[in-house]
Amino acid sequence: MSASPAGLHLQDLILDTKATASKEQKAEALKLLRVVVKNLGDPTKSQDPKYRSLRLSNKKVEEKLLPCPSAIAYMKAIGFDEVTDDDGARYLRIGMDKEVNVPHMQASLVELTNAIKMVDPEAKLPASGPPSRKSSFGEASSGEEKKTPEGIVIRIRRSDSAVSTASSVASSSSTGGATGKMSEKQKARLLMEKKRQKEREDAKEARKKTAKLIKQDKFVRENDPNWTSKQSAACVKEGSAISTFRDKFGE
Repeated sequence: MSASPAGLHLQDLILDTKATASKEQKAEALKLLRVVVKNLGDPTKSQDPKYRSLRLSNKKVEEKLLPCPSAIAYMKAIGFDEVTDDDGARYLRIGMDKEVNVPHMQASLVELTNAIKMVDPEAKLPASGPPSRKSSFGEASSGEEKKTPEGIVIRIRRSDSAVSTASSVASSSSTGGATGKMSEKQKARLLMEKKRQKEREDAKEARKKTAKLIKQDKFVRENDPNWTSKQSAACVKEGSAISTFRDKFGE
């Protein structure tokens, strides 16, 4: 299957068979084409006349497109016509009587992105789609998510079962997102969740210490011949001893 006319002009631009443009000039031409095609790939913008017209005398257009004739040919292949207005200004324009093939423009956006990477592998391009969701720690979302009674979403990571707070409000606040600052109620919820997590951690440490003491006590009783049962402080009341089961019956 042969390449489309637009695809052929794109190949000419990459391979530079019709001009002696530098690598930088080709990259700039491709970036400008990408902006134009990205706008036309938007169903709303594609109906706006300002996104369907490019003035050839514009400084940026002169600097970026004109050094690469294949870029002009590419635009004509995707539907632009070269026209001259009454004031003598020359434009590349898609008339409002023409229908823009939005899916085709979206596919062309991918082709142009790949072409830019071929010409300039280090080129940094803005994302052409919605950003992936990330946790408040900047890592990809993973593990099991649960919601606390306070309305805070927490994520249990599968790797170490550590509980991490993943409040969308806290994330947007810490990254300077568009949602703005947290409300007092949201702050209170976040603090409450942190407190609950701290209490869980403290309780876990207390259980570890208790288990360690019990183990030590058991070792002493089994291995120290001088060990004897003694009255505990809990058995003392107003200075009078309270007999325990051990006092009455021994070990």
